[in-house]
Amino acid sequence: MQKLLYYLVFITLIFSCNKKKDIPKAGIAISFDDRFVKEWYQLRPLLKKYNAKCTFFITQPDSLSHDEVILLHQLQNEGNEIGCHGAIHVRSMYYIWDFSLEEYMKNEIFPALKTMKKQGFYPKTFAHPGGSQMWYSDRELLKHFTLLRDVSMKTRTLWDFDYTHEIEDIDEIFHQRDGTQKVNALLIDTSAKLTIEDIKKGLKRASEEGSVMMMFGHKPLSETTQKVNEYGFDIKFLEQILAESAKLNLKTYTMQELTNPL
Repeated sequence: MQKLLYYLVFITLIFSCNKKKDIPKAGIAISFDDRFVKEWYQLRPLLKKYNAKCTFFITQPDSLSHDEVILLHQLQNEGNEIGCHGAIHVRSMYYIWDFSLEEYMKNEIFPALKTMKKQGFYPKTFAHPGGSQMWYSDRELLKHFTLLRDVSMKTRTLWDFDYTHEIEDIDEIFHQRDGTQKVNALLIDTSAKLTIEDIKKGLKRASEEGSVMMMFGHKPLSETTQKVNEYGFDIKFLEQILAESAKLNLKTYTMQELTNPL
């Protein structure tokens, strides 16, 4: 009996040593900014179709109606994340230059957190309005959030010159699940003029290297309701992204999940 016990322990140790460490699953992390709650809520059938979840970054939460708060709780109950996008939606860099970091935290961050807490939300991630940030403001923000999201674009204009990068070469939009707390997501609004071929290149990289491709937009737009130059993303384009992700068997993550221990 004792020999049998030793044998079982030996076999268990062998299998334990040979067991491969779990590898993080490649995926996508999609987030939406501002306060288009009713329009976001209409995306639920599409998200369910692809078993997708995302992060909704709320700005000016004190302006939310009772019904909108209920809708956000429903989205959260279905596995989505409710993040923070500020109380007054200011660009931190310029606001701090004009006033101070203390004033920024006092007027942009603390009121938003207080209001959202009263509404039953406890945001752990923050999206910079306008993609504006500085290292010392981020240092302060990370005392209250586990992850900060900034903005990345395929094409940026500086002094009337356009600088364009291939999506697969924009390293900052690929989270390596390495504990990084300051990230960038690719803008997918119609103004970014992306094609699904652009997205496919990024998804291919994420799939091959096991990273998470981060993207974001604002208001969901349809062919029947879309206005010229409206600030948002095409719903059909979002579905193309989700469909291509599904073909590659990519997992969808909330922004908070990117900070979870592996």
